[in-house]
Amino acid sequence: MMLGSVDRWIRNPRVEPFIVFSLALVLYCINLDRSPHPDELHHVLAAQHLLETGRPLIGEGEYWRGILHTWLVAISYETLGEGLASARAPSVLLAASGAAVLFVWVRREAGRLAAWLSAVLFISSPFTIEIAQFSRFYALQLVSFLLGAICVYYAMAATASLRRRLIYCVLALGLLALSTWLQSTSLMGLVGLSVWIFVVMALKFMAELRATQTTRNALVPVLVAAGAFVALATIPSGTIYDVWHQYRRSMLFNAHSQDEFWFYHVRFLIFYPTLWSLVGFLAAFAVVHKARLAWLAIAVFSSSFVLASFAGPKATRYLSFAQPFLAILWGVGLAYLVPTLGRLAEATQIRLSATLALPRRLESMVVVTVVGSAVAIVILMNPFWIRSATMIGDITMPFEKPSSDWRAARAALAPWTSDADIMITTEELGAIYFLGRSDVRYSPSKLLELREDQQFEFGIDYRTGRPVISKPESMRRLIECFDRGLIVGPIEHWGNSNLINEPVQAMLMAHTTPIGVPKESHLYARGWHREPRQTKPDYCADLRRFSARRR
Repeated sequence: MMLGSVDRWIRNPRVEPFIVFSLALVLYCINLDRSPHPDELHHVLAAQHLLETGRPLIGEGEYWRGILHTWLVAISYETLGEGLASARAPSVLLAASGAAVLFVWVRREAGRLAAWLSAVLFISSPFTIEIAQFSRFYALQLVSFLLGAICVYYAMAATASLRRRLIYCVLALGLLALSTWLQSTSLMGLVGLSVWIFVVMALKFMAELRATQTTRNALVPVLVAAGAFVALATIPSGTIYDVWHQYRRSMLFNAHSQDEFWFYHVRFLIFYPTLWSLVGFLAAFAVVHKARLAWLAIAVFSSSFVLASFAGPKATRYLSFAQPFLAILWGVGLAYLVPTLGRLAEATQIRLSATLALPRRLESMVVVTVVGSAVAIVILMNPFWIRSATMIGDITMPFEKPSSDWRAARAALAPWTSDADIMITTEELGAIYFLGRSDVRYSPSKLLELREDQQFEFGIDYRTGRPVISKPESMRRLIECFDRGLIVGPIEHWGNSNLINEPVQAMLMAHTTPIGVPKESHLYARGWHREPRQTKPDYCADLRRFSARRR
């Protein structure tokens, strides 16, 4: 009696989305206070001053990118108190909400089974967990793009009234504009949406026109010619070159993957070898099961995947906004195959009855075991769950770089951070947040990210107000001009060809000594200390202003 009541409660259409949301929320809240990625600290630090001053201050700079997310972090601080877990809470809530929205949409269009499969695949994906526990604007981008795509989907419905179409269009424009403002990678998804809209409108137009076969055949070359004309018209203005430059432009720190068009393919193949290999078949099954929804998902994900693969900058979170649409293809396609599993179970039971004289109940148990084992093997052979578990557990995989734990080195570095005349870092945000100080950032890559009028040695980073250097000579000058100093950063930067490369290592080893920091901090630290000198090079007078002791 009680079990029946629970089952009815769980199957309640209003309760199911809440269950999906709660499952995602609980999963994403595990180990939420772990060491941060440097990009997260932009919002973590800026939010500390936002409510007080109305300005996203970091040091002497201001960080305005993704300001809406920074406001969400600031509100979370007010509600939950400051901390890394609080800073990540908005992303957790948004990602869990995205899972619930996905579930409701797929359930309405393709049924409960497809909705549950899509939601579970989306929630448990390491690509989703990455942005759910990442204090950055990617979760907000995902939700706004998903809602925008849903509005487009219903605006194009054949049964929608003109008033409803207009409402959906206005909502879609606002949501998709927000998603693109947060992260320009949403433009790749907009290409897919545009293709889907164009195809739907073209088919509707030809159906209403009752075009002859000759007219339909002539329409294709006309459209191709029109597209070529538009492309050629942009060449004289240089627009196409600017777009191509932005599309292929990659910062120095991730330039190594600029031409790796297989980047995303390899990651999907590693974590989902079965599902990714069968994505074509599952997409076809999804089209058979629910054509309109499947074609939208195919258009958005395939366009985003191809364009992201050939783009210059690459990271799994850049494709996060397209993950719900891949989950739809997999979930709806698998839902179509479930009756096949039922027929397999029935055929297995018939064969057992014909070959073995087993009691009826034992037969059923054997069938469930055989079919269940087959399904379990497929799941186990797709190691996405291993990757998801290691991400939540903060376990470093063999191919990963360990996260820097600045907290573990705080006590060992405290005497240096308080007494040093100058503190140089190769990752300033972690130093500012955990150690309370960073005077100069050494990074050739970071220097190229500065505004054009500041791309010179000791140019000021507008985000932190701190100078950036990129040459060993500049670092040598700082060591010459200050009697006591410190250089610290993630251990992965030591020996990195774009950071502490061999010439820089040689210079530091000649003029500094190692500082003992705990191994688990995954930091390197070196310092120097000499008696004050009366005479110093002339350029030292100008460099003294960079010391925190003089600010």
